[in-house]
Amino acid sequence: MNIYKCNTCDYHSMSTKYICPKCRKGKLGSLKVSPKGTVYSFTDIHIAPAEFAAIAPYTVALIQLDDANVKVTVRMNEPVEIGDKVDLDKVENGAFLYKKE
Repeated sequence: MNIYKCNTCDYHSMSTKYICPKCRKGKLGSLKVSPKGTVYSFTDIHIAPAEFAAIAPYTVALIQLDDANVKVTVRMNEPVEIGDKVDLDKVENGAFLYKKE
């Protein structure tokens, strides 16, 4: 999984920016990190927007990556609890699908 890290401070991001929004000096460079992480928060979606209605109910989780100071919003393939260890299963239509380790 690729994230972006400032070359001046400790800022990490899932998306690139022209200049670091934290220190306002550095440039963000690509950094390859493990997709493994820990469930930080989650919610179960029962009434979904139209484009996701066919897969409802589903779980959306906020994952703290193990190798970077960044959290990623993902869809889970199974029920989870805060603190569960998870790993990337696949990327589908631009969405990260995670599973428990």
